[in-house]
Amino acid sequence: MTQTHKIVFIGEPGAGKTTCIAALSHVPPVSTDVACTDELAERKATTTVALDYGELHLGDQGRLLLYGLPGQSRFRFMFDVVREGLLGAVVLVDASSANAMDGLAETLDTYAAELGQLPCVLALNKDARGGEDLRQGCLDLMRRHGLVAPAIVVDARRREDIIRIFDLLFMQLELAFDSTGAMEANAWA
Repeated sequence: MTQTHKIVFIGEPGAGKTTCIAALSHVPPVSTDVACTDELAERKATTTVALDYGELHLGDQGRLLLYGLPGQSRFRFMFDVVREGLLGAVVLVDASSANAMDGLAETLDTYAAELGQLPCVLALNKDARGGEDLRQGCLDLMRRHGLVAPAIVVDARRREDIIRIFDLLFMQLELAFDSTGAMEANAWA
């Protein structure tokens, strides 16, 4: 019997959730993108309104279901849809946006409680024009929300970059389990 695992990508509009899933999925990704009708239309033509979905086949180890969730609070309920069996989360930040910190703040305000229960990676996508200052600001914001996670700069279009994110997530999972395979107490609390 093959196992099914799940990873969720969470972030502001334009952060790269749809792009990450498209870069990895072995099946044509499913997207719920619709035309933007608010101020977001100035930044991008479409936005995800429910979730994105893809699958990564892991051979004998099963499959990894990939979900992309919007960072806005009005879509918070979608997390409950994908919660069961979730291995970890990737918090994406559009590092090219002048409002990158605001987008991350909204995402963390929406999902901090859930992220605190999972291995998590903070991924700064696109041109990290803020460089180390932006990275440090994002990490400080994560800490203010009670979260600690590794942070890396990625290009969501590059499969190799997304695999680096997975390496960090899986390393956290390995460290959270003791030699008997049981999760150590307070692993993410």
